[in-house]
Parts: sequence; C-alpha cells; structure tokens
Amino acid sequence: MVYVLKVKLVVLDLDGTLWDHMDASSLLEPLEAIDHNTVVDSKGEVLRLYPNARWFLEKLWELGLPVAIASWNYPDITVKILELLDVKKYFSYLGIEPHPHKYKVLLKIMDWYKHKYGYIQSSEILYVDDRRMHLKEIHKYIGQVVFIQMWKDLPGFRELYEYMLTLL
Repeated sequence: MVYVLKVKLVVLDLDGTLWDHMDASSLLEPLEAIDHNTVVDSKGEVLRLYPNARWFLEKLWELGLPVAIASWNYPDITVKILELLDVKKYFSYLGIEPHPHKYKVLLKIMDWYKHKYGYIQSSEILYVDDRRMHLKEIHKYIGQVVFIQMWKDLPGFRELYEYMLTLL
C-alpha cells in the first residue's frame, strides 16, 4: 500500500485507457472526427473515447488539477487525435513517446511539474493505465505512485473520479 500525502498530479495512458483503440499509432492519415467522441482513419479503423472520459477530464479541469499523458505512441498522429476529439486542451503535459519505458516519460513529467509547481513526490502522482506492465520499472526508477489499473480496479471514469476525490 502506498502512503498518499495528497494527489497533486494525474497521469493517464491513452491506448486502452482513455480510448478504446489499443494502438493509435497504427492509424493512417487522413483522420476524420465523425462525432465528438470518435475518429476514423483512412482505412475505416475507428477510435472512440471511452464513456465519461471527456466528463472526467472536464471535472479535473474544473478542479484545477494538472493532468499529463504518459503514452507509448508516435506523438504526431496521437496529438492530431487529441485535437480532433477536442481533449488536448485538458492536458498540461503531453508525454507521448514511441518507446515502452514509461518511467522515462514520468521522469520528464515530474521535472516539468517541479519547474511549474514545485517538488512532487512519487506518492503524489495518480497514474492510470489499463495495463500493469510498466509498474516494475516505474517503482524502480520513480518510486511508489498511486496506481489504478483501469477497467480492473475501477469499472469506469465516474468511479475513477469518485476515488480520486478521496485522495485530494
């Protein structure tokens, strides 16, 4: 169990966490938003925000809580998707890099946070991902973050928001 001082930063994965597609980097341009929550690529492959994902981001925005992305993707296409879905504005830091070492992205996020807001401990970070595969490296190089495995620990974004409120 991680002793939580107070969550000061939320870090979200994208593929399989914020949206239903497991590899946004595999989408081919041109991309098109077909509605407020859905993007389709040139092959007809669809990417959708999960239910209440936008609501969750809006709530964090209203609270003034910084939200960062830690995503194993190519940044160009991923940022285009965020823009087409009109959710990029909710993120304070876009940690989108084409490698599996999320601890490296988290170190950059922590450095950004330190320069913008001041020092942050690992236990003050709520990290949300649909998979646990990055945790061993994160614990080794960053420390104990508050981790939620989306869809396993909690069934959706409303429940994630309610849980997060207990950590503020």
